[in-house]
Amino acid sequence: MKRTDIAFCVNNAYIEKVAVVAVSLLSNHPDNDFHFYIFSSDLTDESIKYLNKLHSQYKNFEVNKVEVPYDLFKTLKLNIEYISIETYYRYAIAELLPDLDKILYIDADLVINNNINQFYDTDISDCYVAGVEDYLIKKENHKTEIGMSADDLYINAGVLLMNLQKLRRDGMCQKLIKATEDLWDKIKYQDQDILNIMCKGKIKQVDSIYNFTRANMKAEPNKLRKACILHYTGRQKPWMPRKLKIGHIIQFWKWDRYFYANGVWDKYAALTDKILQSKIKVGLIIDEFFGGAGTAFGGYGFLARKYIAKYIPNEDIQIDVLLGKSKWKFFPQKFHVDDVYLYRLPRQKKLAEKFLKKQNYDIYLSIELTSDFVLKHETDKNKKLLLWIQDPRPKYEWDEIETVKLYKEYNYYNQKIYDLVHNWDEQNRVKFVSQGYFLNQKAIDLYSLEPNTPIKYMPNPVDVDKDFDVENYEKKNNIIFLGRIESVKRGWLFCEIAKRMPEYNFYMLGQSFREKDKNTAIMAQYHNIPNLHFAGHVDGEEKAQYLKDAKILVNTSIHEALPVSFLEALAYGVCLVSNRNPEYLTEKFGIWTGQINGDGFDKVDLYVDAIRQLMTDEKRRQKLAEEGRKYVEKVHNVARFVDDLRSEIHQISGK
Repeated sequence: MKRTDIAFCVNNAYIEKVAVVAVSLLSNHPDNDFHFYIFSSDLTDESIKYLNKLHSQYKNFEVNKVEVPYDLFKTLKLNIEYISIETYYRYAIAELLPDLDKILYIDADLVINNNINQFYDTDISDCYVAGVEDYLIKKENHKTEIGMSADDLYINAGVLLMNLQKLRRDGMCQKLIKATEDLWDKIKYQDQDILNIMCKGKIKQVDSIYNFTRANMKAEPNKLRKACILHYTGRQKPWMPRKLKIGHIIQFWKWDRYFYANGVWDKYAALTDKILQSKIKVGLIIDEFFGGAGTAFGGYGFLARKYIAKYIPNEDIQIDVLLGKSKWKFFPQKFHVDDVYLYRLPRQKKLAEKFLKKQNYDIYLSIELTSDFVLKHETDKNKKLLLWIQDPRPKYEWDEIETVKLYKEYNYYNQKIYDLVHNWDEQNRVKFVSQGYFLNQKAIDLYSLEPNTPIKYMPNPVDVDKDFDVENYEKKNNIIFLGRIESVKRGWLFCEIAKRMPEYNFYMLGQSFREKDKNTAIMAQYHNIPNLHFAGHVDGEEKAQYLKDAKILVNTSIHEALPVSFLEALAYGVCLVSNRNPEYLTEKFGIWTGQINGDGFDKVDLYVDAIRQLMTDEKRRQKLAEEGRKYVEKVHNVARFVDDLRSEIHQISGK
């Protein structure tokens, strides 16, 4: 690609106009590699971010902020009220970009409407600058008033191809500043006069199509169609309302209706607005939404609904939830839950592809990936996936899960999904983030990734109740189970523990979803245990109260990644007892029983002993409770998660 360096000298208030100029350049030069340099004293990081949003449409540019020392120019006077001090910053471009030999300076009150590569390639080795003769000045006696000859070339300084190497070598920055101070009483057009005076004899003239103004429109109307740069000089700008006096109507009809009313600036301004005002559309691929649209109440769905859909959307990001297949072959299903839209795609291949093409998601985001239906119907090879590793299950994990014999967990191992992720990764279409370091190797194994595949740490967020006093809250002798009642969770072990510890209250918080009849039948045999209470699915304040009152969370699952329930418990000073030890959290903030495979009935005493140790040693339990709370506040805080995930979305989408 052809490297093209472009300079703007503006204040922060003019950044929206710079965006329009940039869009006009980028639209007409798809094969150029643009480097935009914004010279300013007050440009904000938000303005840079604003310009970088154009990456959603154009990839061939970068934006560079160049801080200009305001004190260098603050003594220079201005005599045109609608022009600001930034007009003088052109003097310093060569000094502030010591590694560049050439640059094209352009004002921000113009648009590029054709290709300017020929102009950019102009040989200026023996000149300071190249530009277009100012036709307005040519018709006046202004040149002789500032000490120039009537035959001298005087160019409009709004478009300058600058020989930075020669300007630096000859120390022109200081010479231009000094000349502005010395000649102030003689000049009318500020820095434009000075540039023409000081560069006289070292200016190359180029065709007027490269800086075509209203004055050129009057003199050369036949060139308007060929004009590459339309420059809206003077007080009146195309974004301003036209307030014409009677005496101006004839002039407007004769010239300005072609120059201003031809809609060129409006066209690029409208295109700019369309690009910059559009949000990043994220398709969140998930098979459950914590009860939304009739889905299950699982950990993935909890994260999707309570955190991603709740916190991530803003003025820049839109989240749609994609739940997989519709119940209909030819039509999608659409739901509205918690201010986000949920979709199930048509089952028919072509219609699913058409749906995704119409939605045109910028990126896909998935909490793990349990279905390939959405991605296999995405036909755009440039679309990318942000995959949040939550619970990768290679075959060796399923081998462990299937040691449970009471009844089998539904096995959703699907090599097609893992091959799809692998193939997308080979095409550089996947960015991996992970809720736990201990999961990374499992993900590498599951998706057959390179051993050094970069995986960014992004821990699960947890809302922490700032009003809860973990040190002084008087907890009850309550022990809880929090999660779905399914084979892999082995809820029957919690019931067996309750049977052996009648001195404490046990609460099972959760309900069955898959294999509901089997789970209900197994749990039914424990309903007569006096100290065991089945609360069903709980959420919100009700769940928070159970967590506040509890001293211990017991987890009996044969398999876990890093359960959200662990983090919620720790946030309320609840200690852990489990046969799983993700990120070493169980042994840090409770007691780890060691791995227990199979149905687990023969190992119930390990849980009982661990619970009794914590319940009979209040000092130890309280210490672990306080440490667990501090850990969650530090590592799993929501603000950190929101910043990190939004940053990843912006980065992978290029917006």
